[in-house]
Amino acid sequence: MEVLQKVFRFMALWGILFALWMLYTLDFHPGSLSLGLVFSAATSLFTFTIFFGEPGTQSRIVYRFDLVLWYLVLLIIQNYIASFTLIHQMLTGSYSSGVVRVKTRLKSRIGKTLLANTISLVPGTLSLWLEGNYIYVHWFDQKTSHRLKAGRIIKEPMEGIIMRIFG
Repeated sequence: MEVLQKVFRFMALWGILFALWMLYTLDFHPGSLSLGLVFSAATSLFTFTIFFGEPGTQSRIVYRFDLVLWYLVLLIIQNYIASFTLIHQMLTGSYSSGVVRVKTRLKSRIGKTLLANTISLVPGTLSLWLEGNYIYVHWFDQKTSHRLKAGRIIKEPMEGIIMRIFG
């Protein structure tokens, strides 16, 4: 029974990743589709334990899809706000860039990596280095050099959601 359940979960993950491939490429030629099948199968093999954990455990991402959707919505909103702010700062020349060290409360490696990548996706910030519980961030408009205040501004909107998804 457990093997059948793992096979079903693997096939479901493979199908979801292949559907995302098709949405991303919008190319329905046989070569693109076969490449998508291969890449989505390989990605499913390497990420299966991230989504479904060890045998007998349940994945939180499967049961908290609402949080993943909320994360994506907040990321889009945050990107739009940051884009307009960045354009205004560039046109007026009212900015001072710098590097700050931000501490994260996340425990899992995938959570820390997702937070660092989320920071890099927001215009005006770029994650430079992830070391332990610290992320070094280049900030286009460094409002403060204080680690805690900078952390609240840079990571707070997303860290709570990522913590609830991955821990």
